[in-house]
Amino acid sequence: MARGGTTWKVYGQLLQQIASLHNQTLTVQSAPVTQEEDLLKAFSADLKSGNDASLAILKAANIGEQQFRYHLRYIARWSAQRRQLLADGGNFQLLEGLSKLEKDGLLDGLQLRGSRAQQVRQLSDHTRQLLPVPSGSGWLAPMQGTTRKAQVYDDRQVVWLYPAGEVDFLEGLHPYVARSLIARYVPTQGIVADPMAGDGVVPQMAIQLGHTAWASDIAPARPYVRQLDLLDGKLSVIFGEEHRAAADLLVMHPPLPETLEISDPGYTDWLESILDNCWGAVKAGGHLALIVPVTVSVPVFARAERALTDSASEMFGQDIEVPTHTHLAVSRDGKEGWHILVYRTPAIEEVAE
Repeated sequence: MARGGTTWKVYGQLLQQIASLHNQTLTVQSAPVTQEEDLLKAFSADLKSGNDASLAILKAANIGEQQFRYHLRYIARWSAQRRQLLADGGNFQLLEGLSKLEKDGLLDGLQLRGSRAQQVRQLSDHTRQLLPVPSGSGWLAPMQGTTRKAQVYDDRQVVWLYPAGEVDFLEGLHPYVARSLIARYVPTQGIVADPMAGDGVVPQMAIQLGHTAWASDIAPARPYVRQLDLLDGKLSVIFGEEHRAAADLLVMHPPLPETLEISDPGYTDWLESILDNCWGAVKAGGHLALIVPVTVSVPVFARAERALTDSASEMFGQDIEVPTHTHLAVSRDGKEGWHILVYRTPAIEEVAE
């Protein structure tokens, strides 16, 4: 977890040392003052000239000259709003890139807590309602004028039955299951992500229900599915930095060990790596659902569950032993079905300091 205001404290201490060097006094406040900018300008000139006293101040603070020149020095030009976020524990590198959002008035009411990945999710959740619906490769807009009404399931309905004989291969997900899952966890208009979309059952059902959808896969089977290898990069980069979006529900339907020709512990490590790269794309208080066929062996199911809880524990700094919710979806003939393991990410106010 990020320590609240560490960079801000270092910056404040640095300014006091610089002020003392120039026989002045300065207490750094949230609102920038002209004196602050003037002192930093003079200090930069001292560094450029090779002034030993100025170099000694940076060395004592364990701050590199490049770090000061191109990063810390510009805090003096931040608005009071962004400076206060930094003082409260906002990630410095994240806040550096928010000048345009700040200029557009999209930071009002923002709070940032926890790790950088968590703060990216918090920022995405805060801004996504104020920005246009994402567009481009992988994004599907809600289907307009749909009249299909979703059945909203509650916690008591843990078994979802669906017609048999409509799935061509073991790892395909039945549309009824996708519909039930989306209806259960995205009751109002939101974003549904499927980074292992396959034939696109989940995103297609999502847009029919009036949601925005994201679809990607390592080997896309449909033109609207974006090519993406989750081991090569974090989905949070695409969501949080490219589009300022966050998923209300992210559905993970990974291939089985025999499909990948990976035995344990390699499969568990692979699945944890995939999950680690997806958490940052889920909104604070949102859900990630891991789909596991009921036909897998008990050890494979246990490994999948453990990968989910271990990855979530590491990401959110909590001791998580079981998923938040579990569901069972089965065909009426009993020949196929899926375990659905769901973890709810902590809401912003639940993130530990």
